[in-house]
Amino acid sequence: MNWARVWAIAARKFSSIKRDRRMFAFIVLMPAIQILLFGYAMGATPTDLNVITVGEHPILDELADSEYLIITSMGDVQTARDAVDRGDAWAVIEANGSEIILHFDASNQQVMATIQKEVQTAVQASMGQLPISQGEVIHGEQEPEFIDFLAPGIMVLVCFMFSIILTTMAFVGERNDGTLDRLFAAGVTPIEVLSGHIAAFSVVLVGQVAVVISLAIGFFDIPMKGSIILLFCLALLLGWASMCLGLLISTKADSEFKAMQLTMPLLFPVLLLSGILWPVEALPIGLSQFSQALPTTWAAEAFRSIMMRGWGLEAAVVWKSFLYVGTFGLLMLLGAARSLRIKT
Repeated sequence: MNWARVWAIAARKFSSIKRDRRMFAFIVLMPAIQILLFGYAMGATPTDLNVITVGEHPILDELADSEYLIITSMGDVQTARDAVDRGDAWAVIEANGSEIILHFDASNQQVMATIQKEVQTAVQASMGQLPISQGEVIHGEQEPEFIDFLAPGIMVLVCFMFSIILTTMAFVGERNDGTLDRLFAAGVTPIEVLSGHIAAFSVVLVGQVAVVISLAIGFFDIPMKGSIILLFCLALLLGWASMCLGLLISTKADSEFKAMQLTMPLLFPVLLLSGILWPVEALPIGLSQFSQALPTTWAAEAFRSIMMRGWGLEAAVVWKSFLYVGTFGLLMLLGAARSLRIKT
């Protein structure tokens, strides 16, 4: 082996990487950004959690000083439980003199754990010893598992990620083999081309969504308390929106590799900032606002609300998710059509 030739080839390749700013950012900057996002987004304690207290007890005075909870007082347990049932709070803390009873929205284990820890801290600070028991959960399972929280988010990620990758790779391939040029020469408009691609890929999307939902509910026994049809429709809408995003990305790339360079940096923030692995309530200021701009954040919360809370379109989080995801997809489609027209 001639080490001089090996070194010459390596030096030439490194020089080409330095000249390609997109490649340099993909290799060097993106891993650094992803690690920073992981450190800020994962493991923090959820904050600004709305809870309702019922009764009078020194522990409630201690809870009022909590940096993680926002306390509201009510006089009746059933009224407080109804407020949690509507989504106005995460839990009811009932103090009846002899014990503390917690009534949870059990759809989010990390939120539950934070509230329990704050109650235990307040008990130790005020009384030292006081029984803490859990009442019947308002939403979710009486003994929730982490997969109950994780599965709806992973379903969102799968629908979003594979729709983007499938659409982007196929569209860029057609641009490179000249198919698009022939279509435009025949008088086909950009919006017709994009709509045709979405119609074709929708067949694949329907099968993908059906498999994802069937496996989650049937194989992993994830709770399904709401309408499976509503869940299916939202998953399809998210898939269509991500297809439109994939089409927009593909109009900016002239090869499959460059398309992947543009696609991959999107997936890691979606995974970490959409409440898929960790609650968005734990995100620091700045990231939490950015999270609300992601359609996957709305979709993940709506998935959990449909599956674990049994909510339908009467719930704001569900109908707003349909509205936000649909609007996002339409904007991406219009952006792709405009970009494709400019290129042609």
